[in-house]
Amino acid sequence: MKLALTALFALICAPALAQNAPAGPPVTFAPVTPIPMQSASGRFSSLYPANYLDCPYKKVTGQVVSPRLIMVKQMNCGRRGHDNVLVNIQLSNPADAVQMVPGRRVSVTARFKSAEEDRDPLFFAEFLIAENAVVAADPPERSAPQTQSFTSYMLCQAPEIDALARKLGKELCVQSTLLGNLPATSPALEAAARSPAKASPTDTVPGDPNAISCRLDPGLSDRLLPAVACARGSYWAWYRAKWDEPWSAIPAPP
Repeated sequence: MKLALTALFALICAPALAQNAPAGPPVTFAPVTPIPMQSASGRFSSLYPANYLDCPYKKVTGQVVSPRLIMVKQMNCGRRGHDNVLVNIQLSNPADAVQMVPGRRVSVTARFKSAEEDRDPLFFAEFLIAENAVVAADPPERSAPQTQSFTSYMLCQAPEIDALARKLGKELCVQSTLLGNLPATSPALEAAARSPAKASPTDTVPGDPNAISCRLDPGLSDRLLPAVACARGSYWAWYRAKWDEPWSAIPAPP
């Protein structure tokens, strides 16, 4: 009987005790979102590239492009060797992120792999990945960070343009260097994104090479996204040349 009364008391008092307890901070969980990988040229991105192959490298040296990308002068891996290719860096130790300063030369020890996706009957997007990467910076005299970007790449679903994407009701892929100064570029970017052209990769873009234009880009910027891609005229001119000569060693313009 005594045990029954004790249990009843606990049931009656528990809600009151819970109401009087001080409220703690709300429990939040960080969203788990995959990080898109950039293709070797930087024109395409992919959440899940396929056809993984091992590369015969253990260490490469290159120049940091972003916190997750380096540009390597030459890398013979995948379908064919390239010059000036982007390599996706997947850090083994998050603390190594401090070494990923744009412009800095770094050496990366990792398990290197390639992957590819068929984006067109005549075009394959190749992805180079450094898994479990350990990053070491070159000596300062050989590794002075640059103040300006020396190349660019197409960046899809960037947080900086979420508001514009929601306003337009479209997925947006934007040349990375346009995001560096959005107060200056956003008016032209929004105007261009509202009226994207239906242009093929072989179409030229006449006019000012600095002018921002957008094109409907279903399944090209990101395989899983029917997107609108926006870039400067100089980038689209580079893309046309890259489409004609996919093994060209010329990196994308800033």
